[in-house]
Amino acid sequence: MTKQTTQIAAPPDSTSSDVVTISLVLSSDHSVDSSSSSSPSLHPSAVFGTNNNTNRTGTTQHSDNSPSATTIADSSDSPVLLPSVEYDVFLSFRGPDTRYQITDILFRALVRLKIHTFKDDDELRTGEEIWPSLVNSIGHSKIYVPIFSKSYAHSRWCLKELAEIVENLKGDDKRRIILPIFYMVDPRDVRHQTGPFENAFREHAKQNFDPETIQKWKAALATVAELKGWHVKDNGEQGKYADLVTDSIWSHLRRSYYTVETGELVAIDGHVEEVVKRLSLESKDATMVGLHGIGGIGKTTLAKAVYNKILPRFDRCSFVGNIRQIQQQNDGILKIQEKIIEDAMRKKESVDDVSKGRRIIADKVSRFKILIVLDDIDEKFRFDEILGNPRRFVSGSRFIVTSRNYKLLSTLSEHRCKLYEVQALSPTHSLQLFSKHAFKKNSPQPGYDILSNNIVSTTGGLPLTLEVVGSLLYLEEKSIWEAKLKQLRGVPEKDVIERLKISYDALEYEAKEIFLDIACLYIGEEKELPCYMWSDCKFDPTININLLIQRSMVKIGDDSRFQMHDQLRDMGREIVRRESIEYPWTRSRIWTEETAQELLHENKGTEQVKAIEVTLPGRERSLELTSECFVNLSRLRYFNASAQRIKLSGDFNNLLPNLKWLRMKFLEEDDDPLINLHMKNLVILDTYLWCVNCLQTANKLKILNLSSCWKMSKLPELPQSGSLEVLDLSSFNTLNRSLDISKLRNLLVLRLDLACIKKIVGGTIGRVMKGLRELKVSSCKCENLGKVLADVGELQYLQILGAVASSIGELQYFPTTSLKELATSCPITNLSALLELEKLEFISCKFGFEIPPAASATTFDHDDNNKLVLRWWKISKLKSLRLEFASRMWCIANPDDCRLPSALTDLHIRSCTKLEWVPNLENLENLTELIFKRCPMPREIQGLHGLRSLQTLQISEVGNLRHLDDLININDPLQQHPLADLELYRCFALERLPIYSQLKELHTLIINECPLLIQIPSLCYLLSSSKKFKRLIIHDCPRLASLSLMAAGTQQLSDNDDDDDGNRDQATSSATTESSSLYILSISGCTSLLQEGSRLVEVPHLSNFPRLRTLSLQDMRIDLVVTLRGLECLEELVYLDLGNVQPLVERLPSLPKLGKLQKLKIRDMPNLREIEGIANLESLKSLKVRGCTSLGKLPYLGQLSQLREVDVRGCTNLTAHLSDLISNLPGGVRIYH
Repeated sequence: MTKQTTQIAAPPDSTSSDVVTISLVLSSDHSVDSSSSSSPSLHPSAVFGTNNNTNRTGTTQHSDNSPSATTIADSSDSPVLLPSVEYDVFLSFRGPDTRYQITDILFRALVRLKIHTFKDDDELRTGEEIWPSLVNSIGHSKIYVPIFSKSYAHSRWCLKELAEIVENLKGDDKRRIILPIFYMVDPRDVRHQTGPFENAFREHAKQNFDPETIQKWKAALATVAELKGWHVKDNGEQGKYADLVTDSIWSHLRRSYYTVETGELVAIDGHVEEVVKRLSLESKDATMVGLHGIGGIGKTTLAKAVYNKILPRFDRCSFVGNIRQIQQQNDGILKIQEKIIEDAMRKKESVDDVSKGRRIIADKVSRFKILIVLDDIDEKFRFDEILGNPRRFVSGSRFIVTSRNYKLLSTLSEHRCKLYEVQALSPTHSLQLFSKHAFKKNSPQPGYDILSNNIVSTTGGLPLTLEVVGSLLYLEEKSIWEAKLKQLRGVPEKDVIERLKISYDALEYEAKEIFLDIACLYIGEEKELPCYMWSDCKFDPTININLLIQRSMVKIGDDSRFQMHDQLRDMGREIVRRESIEYPWTRSRIWTEETAQELLHENKGTEQVKAIEVTLPGRERSLELTSECFVNLSRLRYFNASAQRIKLSGDFNNLLPNLKWLRMKFLEEDDDPLINLHMKNLVILDTYLWCVNCLQTANKLKILNLSSCWKMSKLPELPQSGSLEVLDLSSFNTLNRSLDISKLRNLLVLRLDLACIKKIVGGTIGRVMKGLRELKVSSCKCENLGKVLADVGELQYLQILGAVASSIGELQYFPTTSLKELATSCPITNLSALLELEKLEFISCKFGFEIPPAASATTFDHDDNNKLVLRWWKISKLKSLRLEFASRMWCIANPDDCRLPSALTDLHIRSCTKLEWVPNLENLENLTELIFKRCPMPREIQGLHGLRSLQTLQISEVGNLRHLDDLININDPLQQHPLADLELYRCFALERLPIYSQLKELHTLIINECPLLIQIPSLCYLLSSSKKFKRLIIHDCPRLASLSLMAAGTQQLSDNDDDDDGNRDQATSSATTESSSLYILSISGCTSLLQEGSRLVEVPHLSNFPRLRTLSLQDMRIDLVVTLRGLECLEELVYLDLGNVQPLVERLPSLPKLGKLQKLKIRDMPNLREIEGIANLESLKSLKVRGCTSLGKLPYLGQLSQLREVDVRGCTNLTAHLSDLISNLPGGVRIYH
């Protein structure tokens, strides 16, 4: 679905960008799911937030066509860039012929590639009323797949669809394509309407269809049948042809969705092939290639070209650009991690800690065969710290890294990084690239050959210089060319910046100002915010930003943020530096901490300064500013200060008269009051300012952000001019003042979530703010909130959460029908009217109501018994449904109308303690995440087998659930399920689990506190066969009577193998060749496994698990001597926990040198007398040996410099000789005894 991200708070001269996601329309001959026939959705962006671009990737191998399965000429032979439209694929098929045949097989294949899909549904109404939505779906699709079968032409729906498809392909737009499938019919019969097709048209003629319509249908059949497609002659070949069609579809879609923009490419093919060779794509290892060369040489362009070429070979892809620039930000590393995680998981994941991000990458990202490009790293970049060890990524993953620093890339040799130096362009290729920008073709215009060659000779073959200079000279007179050539010849050969500066010098004043602002301050900034400031400065940002883009000096990313080549950035900053080399505080723009501190604290401000940015990283850094700091800064238009603590005080009379944008975070109140801060020209105020007496006279103010001003004693008087467009008072805390909205007639965005305000006066929101597009009032404490929200009007983003109880009754009906997102604690009686709704949250609703709730007859349909019901399919665009802490909710769909919207991608039900009934979920074929927590629920969840896109299933504290048999389709044992994470917590009635052999994508299995669970079938399969399985955690399942971790043929060496070293080496080699990806194996609390007579738990030879980081085996009968063989192979092991195992042993095998082991825990082994090898554990930080009553001593541990704690509680023999124990330990170790 095409998601247009509209910038709500943007001034008139700013633009928006499109974000494309993947979806699929699946239409049969008689009905269509209304969730597919939606127009593109509009989402307002958060002015102070981030626009997120959802990238979707898939995997397939492009197959050669067999003679009977040729692809379509001019469409599938060579992939083309496809239009940015709503749907990827439109399937047209005759249901009775193919629904449970090739259509269903193809459908499953597309679902496995994570394309959002849906099928028609029996409950949907049929008839002409759905035809307009079907036409809309066809018009908003890229690829059409008609499946011709024997009765296809008998359906007027199929024929109408096909005619509409052909109509859409008329004209000059060659980007849409048709991929026909001929299923058990001769293509010639389709082309000439003979055989079964002839009979069909006889029937249509009898039904009095007009001749013109029939002729149109016939022409459509003939047109499509002329194309080459796939001819399925035998049912046994359906799977093969479904794969071929899927391969062809993905070969086109990838070029649309996953290709990164490279700009003009010249003579790059040879370089691409060399890099591809170094990547060794056929190898199973995780390979890394480093591209190095001087700035502007084309490293990024080459990396993008290689990325675009090989991305179809990978499950997931991520291109992270401008890393050197990103890392300069306070949370730069977190942003890098979030980008990689989002690209891999296809959804936003918040990362607030580097180690957390690394864990998510290890847990979730590394399970995919992934291609990652890290562009422009420097010495601050730490690969292992940010991404972890690349060897932990699934085999076949690849990494491309670019840097100016050859030595830096050389340090990555431990990751087998192969280096490639990017060279300058030859004179011939330089001329070609220059011509592409100067003449918009591959060679110079007549009469410009000599001039062009002379100019090219001055560029040193640097692509960036050729691009910038060529763009500068486009459409200019020859005299200008000659003047620029003279300038270029005066520049030293190696001075790249001076050559680039020629393009800057040609700009008008306004464009220069914008360029320097971006280069020094706004790279990575959303373009809308500075546009407000530039508009007020009369810089005409629309015209001048477009000019800078045309001159190749600035770019706008897909997220609407400014981008700039680092050479151009350096050039802009060098221009500012040269304004005053000796006195940096007199420059027009100040962005370094040292210079900003010197200017402010030594009162060195001058009228030349236009912008100051001072950022003090670190928790202990504080910034104290007085009015004297701002003396003489009469032309300052932008001030941004960020520190852990900022104090501002003094008399600002006649200071900062031209300030337009003030950003100050973490501001604290000072005993010395702030007075006379009057900013008549202020446009944006983003601060925690406690004393904002400047607002009444700020008649130009457009954006006011006072969020989190929890110390502010009173609400400020807002500007009287009514200029405000964005007002953010979220988390604002003042109970003794009212908010007057009477002057806020131009407001577009209002945020009051978590705010404490006495009352809202001056009218109702809908009456005053007629243009309001975003309203957030979740958990807002306000006496009359309900009354002022009574006529909210047409809002596109609405959150109402935790309103005062007395107001809830007044919020039950929403007149708007254009809502996209709604979060509320109130029962909504006209929910079915919100046809555009995509996200719905009911949270902390304390009132008894159903979803759908009871309502008046005017807002609900009636069933045959005149019972009021809500038809969920009316809000068919709903993708996210979350029900949390609704303590009196008893059902989420009427039992007589029991289908949730098939477009749902995530369904969360938490703490709904009265919930008794959940509908059959079989139709939710797009659902990727299903979470039930703290709900009584029925004994089973029906329809799980239909969740063909499900990746995450979490069930916690669902007391009545007895089994999950429906998760696996027992009628189709060969079906592969996409489930990746299965987590079960405190399911006290759960007795059995499904067969895991069909869960080939499973990554995580967690079973915790399931006391009735007796058996976990096919667990050994996951360990021996699934290369994506990474986490196995089974805790506190006391009735689990047997546990098999061994599969037939899996290596486990016994004592007898000691005599044959050759056999041991061969076995170990065999085990590790196809080694498991498992990195957490933890089993404990399964007390039935300890009972006398129970079978020993067999663990495969540990060499099968070279990536294991956590090994915890407790409370079971296990042969430790045999189990710990191969421990030396666990080079990544960090945590080892052994406890309460039978039969009892007196000594453990000597612990090998495990270089990364940090925690060792051994408990409840009363016969254990000795532990050998602890001294080998050089990284050990924590040693816990508890309840080992026979243990008499520990080895000397003085050389373990990392050791921080030793716990020997319950080891009576050790504690009796405590002084001996202490003498064996390094200093500073905590001892627990």
